[in-house]
Amino acid sequence: MRTNIRHVVFLTVLGICYLLCNARLPFKPRDGSLPFLVYFPSRYRGLCVGTLVSRTAVITAAVCVTNPTIPIRDTRPINVITAATYRHPRRGIRVQVVKIIIPNLHNVSTPNKGYLMQKSPAILLLKRKVPDVLAEIPLRALDIDYKGEEVLSLQEECLIPGWHFFYKGDKIYPVHKFLLQRNVRVQFLNIVKKKMWCEALTMKFQKALTNLGFIGYFDTTACVCIRDGMYGAPLICRGRAVAMLMAPDAQWTNCTGFSNIVHLFSSDYLRNFMACVSSLFDVETQLDWTAMKKSIYEDLNEEDFDYVPEMYDRLDSASTSSEEY
Repeated sequence: MRTNIRHVVFLTVLGICYLLCNARLPFKPRDGSLPFLVYFPSRYRGLCVGTLVSRTAVITAAVCVTNPTIPIRDTRPINVITAATYRHPRRGIRVQVVKIIIPNLHNVSTPNKGYLMQKSPAILLLKRKVPDVLAEIPLRALDIDYKGEEVLSLQEECLIPGWHFFYKGDKIYPVHKFLLQRNVRVQFLNIVKKKMWCEALTMKFQKALTNLGFIGYFDTTACVCIRDGMYGAPLICRGRAVAMLMAPDAQWTNCTGFSNIVHLFSSDYLRNFMACVSSLFDVETQLDWTAMKKSIYEDLNEEDFDYVPEMYDRLDSASTSSEEY
């Protein structure tokens, strides 16, 4: 009897050791699941998008978390929704933001501060790390190209995720009412020459900033034109985030057509700030760019995200290098 008990105990311990040593395979988000994407309700810009740069840090647009025209900093709590790309009150895990890092603009005049804040990112530090076992989509950080290592080429295909891209059949509401989707939408876009259709939008941005009192130099090399998107949404090229939609005055009011300007992380203005906060970046695994695009193109699952082929067709021709995009 005692021998049988010993055998049972031995087999139980052996089974536990086997499970701990061999069965605990690491969690891995499937290709196309956008494990770096988070969102949160903003008091200034409706719903904003954020991108994980580590398990406990998010980069988003500064206009989503602060008002540059008010000297008093907003200290009200912010909760970021993580681990789900389907917008629903019962989906995702809410994590409190404990600290916000933005560029130091205390010594800048108010008009110029408004301009600089519109082209600035913000870093949100989260209170805790979300365990993979609790998440619908295990969280993984996205690599940020803030040194300008990725030289964008003419007609290169990139993507930008969000929740209110428009396509055929969608209802367009009046001004200040945005159409928000439940599933995240992935917009594919191609880098094109600015002079083809971006000049009017660039002039609109300059005029808006002039009306705010900005009298400084307008850096036209630090931005790229895209179609509609959401504040804080990253522009992803070759598996790295190269830019972000940040500026409210750099978009059309009807949110249709070629309507927004995104600002590059590698611009001269942001270079020092990005280098300073880069110590917070912790990318565990590199995004498989080819597998991700293939998953979105060929293995489309409507429960994960909406693909918008009617307006944003994929590119089949080869890319050609160009310094002007």
